[in-house]
Amino acid sequence: MVLRKRNSKRLHRGVAVVETAMVLGVMLLGIMGIFEYGRIVMVRQLMTNAVQGGARLAVVGTAAQPPATTMQIIDAVNNSLVGQALSNVNVQVFQADPTTLANIGAWNTTPYGGAIAVQLDGDYTPILPSTMGIVPNPIHFTSVSVMLSEAN
Repeated sequence: MVLRKRNSKRLHRGVAVVETAMVLGVMLLGIMGIFEYGRIVMVRQLMTNAVQGGARLAVVGTAAQPPATTMQIIDAVNNSLVGQALSNVNVQVFQADPTTLANIGAWNTTPYGGAIAVQLDGDYTPILPSTMGIVPNPIHFTSVSVMLSEAN
């Protein structure tokens, strides 16, 4: 009788360890998913703010003396990303068709009231190496900001 109680306690301890391992694994996966989603939202917001700042520099920079350069706008956009791990980053500054956002020429020749666009493309690589196909790896993001020229 005493022997049975000991084996029973040992068996219950083993079951508790297995259950804890299973629950802990699922919890950690959920917490990492929440963390990853937060990083994705943060990177998207940083990209949006970066292109808005770049577009603002472009529309005001056409009237500045000396005028802003494309490199200054690209540097401003890249600096606004504050070192986020984006790969294949490409920043474009161009005169845009206001209805289609198509590139129709050089941004620094945009007439007064014409649309100047700043576009940022980049690939975000999630921290989790594998998300079992739930989230693509890497994730391609594009942000575009269009503002009207204040000079020329």
